[in-house]
Amino acid sequence: MSVSKHEIKVTGLGVITPTGAGQHQFTAALKEGKTNFSAITIAYSDQELRFPLGKAADFDFQSSVAAINLDSSVIDKAKRMRNISASTLHGLYCALEAWVDAGLNDADIDVARVAIVSGGSNTQRATLQMTQDKYRGKLQFMNPNYGVNFFDTDVVGVISETLGITGEGHSIGAASASGNMAIVQGYRLISSGEYDVVLVVAPLMDLSVYEYQGFTVMGAMAAIPAEAVPDAVCRPFDNAHGGFVYGQSAGCLILESAIHTARRGKRAYGTIAGYGIGIDANRGPNPSVAGEKNAMLAAIKAAGITPGDINYVNTHGTASPTGDKTEVAAMLAAGLAGVRANSTKSLIGHGLTAAGLVECIASLIQMKGNFLHKSHNLLNPISDEIDWVKDTISITAIDYTLSNSFGFGGMNTSIVIRKN
Repeated sequence: MSVSKHEIKVTGLGVITPTGAGQHQFTAALKEGKTNFSAITIAYSDQELRFPLGKAADFDFQSSVAAINLDSSVIDKAKRMRNISASTLHGLYCALEAWVDAGLNDADIDVARVAIVSGGSNTQRATLQMTQDKYRGKLQFMNPNYGVNFFDTDVVGVISETLGITGEGHSIGAASASGNMAIVQGYRLISSGEYDVVLVVAPLMDLSVYEYQGFTVMGAMAAIPAEAVPDAVCRPFDNAHGGFVYGQSAGCLILESAIHTARRGKRAYGTIAGYGIGIDANRGPNPSVAGEKNAMLAAIKAAGITPGDINYVNTHGTASPTGDKTEVAAMLAAGLAGVRANSTKSLIGHGLTAAGLVECIASLIQMKGNFLHKSHNLLNPISDEIDWVKDTISITAIDYTLSNSFGFGGMNTSIVIRKN
């Protein structure tokens, strides 16, 4: 069978979410419908501010890296990476896990034909605020690593140094659509013929108190009353939805040309079959039915299929009342009435710039395992025209998935994933 040079395969996955560190833990959590929501109290000035949170699963970087089947030289380089932010540390772990999962650790590849794309901007806010507060009034003693850490591209440099990658590297920002946009950019780099492999990473977006409070006062992040049970706050597409819950997540995909994959004899998780992108000529947070619909239809058309071929939609599904209603209206306008759908954010929260990439990973895991995870807290859906996966896992084969990711500033992205 001939292999098209334009087919882009996913051959490796690495992930950390509130419900698991590593692909195996995350897979088990999706099947179980596991959640891990809590509340965080941040002392600021003379106030104590409380926010809902899906905290990233605890993991020890040193022992976790040592457990990955890496060359000893790579492990040594990774362990020497000190003075890096939590954002970059999580991204590095995911990259190493995906690299090994793709079988690239012991493969004979040209590292000059490997690129790195990082999805996300302003991902290190907590670390930067901590450093700024620590050295306020004594700037002459500031840690010189700050001059490297504050760049979003620090994760690119750390990964390239650890793995010896010498091709292209950069970061790309598109608000909450950054993860999907990074996948699209990786797709384009391989399609151009310049690269055989692209490592697409979404480092953890680590919020400071200013981002927590900013999202809350604008009404995007859910408030958490003193008497509330944290696990009950995140409710995508439920009539009781009241805003998103931040979920600390990071992930990495290895994208590879079909020709390069076949040459290595590597079996893929799936194929990035098409994408659709567009902006709404709007710098605000309010979404657009037309913009989202157009992105979905463009992705479906690029994949060479029809809306009726889509078996499953991994929704953007943040639990913002306006966002949820807009996405449902856009799905219906795109001819997706009756499609099976869930929200991964209902289980792990909203990873912000990492969300789209982590949800693509969740989609690939579900496609491989022939199941759809439950939607947590979806008791009274805002629409009965979508076939929601509610409170129990659904066992089903999935040939085509549509993964949506939308961001402030009218940024609309959709990706079609084909099973193998």
